[in-house]
Amino acid sequence: MFRFRLQRVLELRERKERDAATALVSAQEQADLARAEQTRLEAAREALAARTTPTPDSGGAESIGALRTLHFLLGRLDERVASAAQDATAAARTTMQRQEELRVAFRERHTLDRLRERHAESWRAAATAADRQQMDEIALSRFTQPANRQPGSQPTDEAPAAAASPASTGGRPTTTHES
Repeated sequence: MFRFRLQRVLELRERKERDAATALVSAQEQADLARAEQTRLEAAREALAARTTPTPDSGGAESIGALRTLHFLLGRLDERVASAAQDATAAARTTMQRQEELRVAFRERHTLDRLRERHAESWRAAATAADRQQMDEIALSRFTQPANRQPGSQPTDEAPAAAASPASTGGRPTTTHES
């Protein structure tokens, strides 16, 4: 049975790849949330900015205090939008790092997979060669046995010994008569 010597290392690489994939998914979710927050804050800022610009039908009914409050809120929203943009950029950078870590983990695991496959193939080739060798030896031994000899061929030294063995005479001793 084939046993890969680096199987434990391969299993660790597989675990590292799974962990890297999990980290990538988490980073992508964080990046999506950061982008969604940035988009939400930008939309809120646009809505507030629309309220600060006077329209011809409002007739300038906004008080100075209300306008100052709106400008203050716009400033705070601008800060939050900038912070959300930084967070989204950092999350995108983290996602790219996690993607690279996953690529590296995949390459490392894939390298060991290929090595395992090469070792398994060489093991199968060696096992096949050993089986072939054994079959050849069996065939050769059957070919050289006396029972398989063709008539008229010369007996070898092994033939009389096999004929006189106790197993071939049923366990009875044999005697030879000289004439």
